[in-house]
Amino acid sequence: MKFPVIPVSSGLIIQNNKVLIGLRSKSDNGGGLWEFPGGKIEIDESSEDAVIRELNEEIEIVVRKPKKIMQYLHRFKNLIYDISFFEVISFKGSIKKIVHDELEWVDLDSINNYNFISGDLLIIERLINEPGLVKGLE
Repeated sequence: MKFPVIPVSSGLIIQNNKVLIGLRSKSDNGGGLWEFPGGKIEIDESSEDAVIRELNEEIEIVVRKPKKIMQYLHRFKNLIYDISFFEVISFKGSIKKIVHDELEWVDLDSINNYNFISGDLLIIERLINEPGLVKGLE
């Protein structure tokens, strides 16, 4: 059986050796779970353009030079997500809570204390096991 593929982009926003995570709204799919901000890639949009747009829509920042650090396929129910993760170190604006119920800055020592959406678990494992994978997050 062939499953639909949904391309998405997420940003690992780094400041002071911490990464920003958001709690999905209870009214959304995966509500009550944590995630890295981002969303679906639109038709004829690159993964880089999508992460820039999504972070502007979700937390009102203007991202400068996101760097793709990982991409993988993740199956969830009858869908396959093609997820691109970007390191975001430079941006303009103040982070605002628009679509998430909560936003938190966390370090790698405490990130496993949060219940994440399944699509983010592999990147979290890599962040913990590969120090230096993301600049500014050791």
